[in-house]
Amino acid sequence: MGEISMNYAEAEEYINQIPRFSKVKSEENVDEILALFGHPEKKFAYIHVAGTNGKGSVCAFLDSMLRMAGKKTGLFTSPHLITTTERMKINGQNISEEAFTEIFEELLHVVKAREKAGHLHPTYFEWLYLMAMLWFGRQGIEYGIIETGLGGRLDATNHIAQPVLTIITSISYDHMEILGSTLTEIAGEKAGILKSGVPVICDGSEPEAMAVIRKRAAILHCPLKVIEPEQVKILLNRGKNIDFLLQDRYDNKSYRIHVQTEAVYQTMNGSLAWMAVKELQKQDSELQQTEDGVFLKGMAHMHWPGRLEELLPGVYVDGAHNVGGIRKLRESIAASFAGRPVWLLFAVASDKDYGEMIRILCTIPELKGVTVTEIENYRRTDLETVASIFRKNWHGYVGHSYNINEAITTSEQQAAKYPNAVLICAGSLYLAGSVIEALQR
Repeated sequence: MGEISMNYAEAEEYINQIPRFSKVKSEENVDEILALFGHPEKKFAYIHVAGTNGKGSVCAFLDSMLRMAGKKTGLFTSPHLITTTERMKINGQNISEEAFTEIFEELLHVVKAREKAGHLHPTYFEWLYLMAMLWFGRQGIEYGIIETGLGGRLDATNHIAQPVLTIITSISYDHMEILGSTLTEIAGEKAGILKSGVPVICDGSEPEAMAVIRKRAAILHCPLKVIEPEQVKILLNRGKNIDFLLQDRYDNKSYRIHVQTEAVYQTMNGSLAWMAVKELQKQDSELQQTEDGVFLKGMAHMHWPGRLEELLPGVYVDGAHNVGGIRKLRESIAASFAGRPVWLLFAVASDKDYGEMIRILCTIPELKGVTVTEIENYRRTDLETVASIFRKNWHGYVGHSYNINEAITTSEQQAAKYPNAVLICAGSLYLAGSVIEALQR
């Protein structure tokens, strides 16, 4: 193939120029390209995860437990917060820029040759998925934990015929222009990842969505395990970590689980991952020999950036970017920061229901002030529009700054005026990444 002719920055720039969506269903295109490389995605146990919120966290919990049990894991998630290499990890480590560039170049040769023959160019997400599968297959991973990009039924990740397990996390309203305007329609798209006879673990919080998933699972004869919210009970919330009890109705057992987070929504995500690893134990003789204490240690050690993550004392960032995520963030603020003054730094993408997101945030009891900024992305929402909606729903201080660095500094200074205050940065994963990057500098 010759020498590498691109460096990492050039490879990343090429990928960033690729269109995000295709008007043509291109699942066959992905499968054909992987066939040319010997179907690397079939060389490991493929775990497929869909849902509206919590996918990345469930994947990270499961990855941490499997690694603690001695398994070699590949983790494919999206979006990234700072660098594209975050999207693919082996044993918790991002792909190196060198490996990324090598695989990029190899894929580029194949795609360009196929384009000359009249085939489609992969979309942005498909390209990164293809790269991850090539890397995972060659590195000899045992388990690949694969998060869908958008929906499930038509997602690039859904070409796989026989995953070992599927997981569906919480379902709420997001990407309605693509997935449908009702929970029934959205759930139908997510349930598209179910495969004949393959076990599925599911968050049962939304009855309307569950009805769709149950019906689909019955048609495909998928063993289905549903976790209802009442099965997950918080025992201790120390602010920095949470102990909770998961009642497994299928094995008639209870598990006390410890997680290092302030986010109460992670108790359900952790529960889904726990039930998933219990299902995998039935398929893997080595995992059958693993004691629960090993998995519990994996749960306790899990760290997933941007999920009510404390970056500095009293400064938190959360990737909540839709109505469901904001609702869960508000619940976590009420539970973990009860009585503490709250300052909010907020930015949002234009394709979200930001009016409802803002309305929910304005009901935070201890909210003292808001700083509105804009994400550095073509999907940004004008901050004047956002600020005006805050002012309509809330009568406290609402400031704004077009510069994220300035917005962070201003928010920190304002929050510092209130004893024991917390600064919460939320509304977009793009904002979360920008805040993390700014504070790291």
